[in-house]
Amino acid sequence: MYLIDPRDGEIYGSKSMVLRMGTRDGKDLTTTKTTTPAISLSPEEFKAYINDPRFNRTFQLPADPSRGRPKPFQISYSDFGFHREDAGDDDSEEQVLLFFGPLTSSRFFNIAKDGLAKRYKVRVVNAERPGIGKTDSVPAERLLEVWRDAIPALLAHLRIKHVSLACHSGGTVFGLDFAVHHPHLLLPSRPYIAIAGPWVHSSQSGKLLWSLASSLPRSLIAQTGTLATFVNSTLGPALGVSAAVSGGVAQLWPQAKKSTGREGADVAFEEGVRERVAERVFAGGVRGLGQETQVLLRNGVEKDGWSDWGDFDVLAPRLAEAVREVGGADRLKVDVFFAESDIMIGDAGKKGNRWFEACWRDVDGVEFASETVKGSDHDGVWDLRWDVMEKVFKTMTGEA
Repeated sequence: MYLIDPRDGEIYGSKSMVLRMGTRDGKDLTTTKTTTPAISLSPEEFKAYINDPRFNRTFQLPADPSRGRPKPFQISYSDFGFHREDAGDDDSEEQVLLFFGPLTSSRFFNIAKDGLAKRYKVRVVNAERPGIGKTDSVPAERLLEVWRDAIPALLAHLRIKHVSLACHSGGTVFGLDFAVHHPHLLLPSRPYIAIAGPWVHSSQSGKLLWSLASSLPRSLIAQTGTLATFVNSTLGPALGVSAAVSGGVAQLWPQAKKSTGREGADVAFEEGVRERVAERVFAGGVRGLGQETQVLLRNGVEKDGWSDWGDFDVLAPRLAEAVREVGGADRLKVDVFFAESDIMIGDAGKKGNRWFEACWRDVDGVEFASETVKGSDHDGVWDLRWDVMEKVFKTMTGEA
């Protein structure tokens, strides 16, 4: 039996399997192997877990006609892990990881890491981008602009002064756009950005699937939020969802390769609830999927490049300079974790990975490191099985 301790988010318990190894001198030879099978929560247990208030928060950004917001704008988000109500002005009291997730950017994306975050005393905030979950929708041409305004307002609401950033897939575009426009919100003493499974446009990765997808009519792409069969049969991995979509429910995260990576109760729990979490994500609404796809494909207003920086080779030195100008540390630390198998930008060592590395490697003011996460793929590189999140927590807390 597995139990989730509500005090710390930890998963306890394991099962043992007895293996018969034959006989010797008429006696059975057996060995006991500890295994971690996938978790099976009852419907009631899962409902209680997924409805935890920390995973289901909302915030209303006030109306501001001068910023193109004639009415309040709602953001849904999760806020979990370690949190001190009396943190005050001492940044050392609370390390905050602001997570920019992949396409669908669900607030549930990392909730199975709640116990790990508590162990390292890290607070995790994960907001759903426009048109996902309970976050209000915006047109594709305003998506980046609205999000770079919304996130600082959310942080102010939460009384969070500084953060470290984590990005996955399409979240790389939104996370780095936020950072370059708001470098003062990075932790001054040690500004840090971790990117696993980065997004690279097809013009740099050379991935044919993306090249074909980039030429699709905007009207077609804009409907993908309601056309699950189109996601499955046409765009598929190009939409950031590598597994099949069936009956309106997407398998957002692929099944991990069981022969590799770490085992453990927390791994088993994350993988055991994955399918039902995905069902909840799609039941909550992914109407903004098409608009975000337009942005990531640079199909429309972003056709000449993202935001006011174009692509990551231009952004990287600009971000390093922005961090220097706001004071604090002289160098921005950037860690990149490439998936070994990556259908989106190319496998480890291929063109897309090499180009993204080159954007950061020799930039003045950037302390850059990269590694390949053996056994992982694009969608699952942040899974507990691969220990990327724990490495990030250790870097944030100075334990690396």
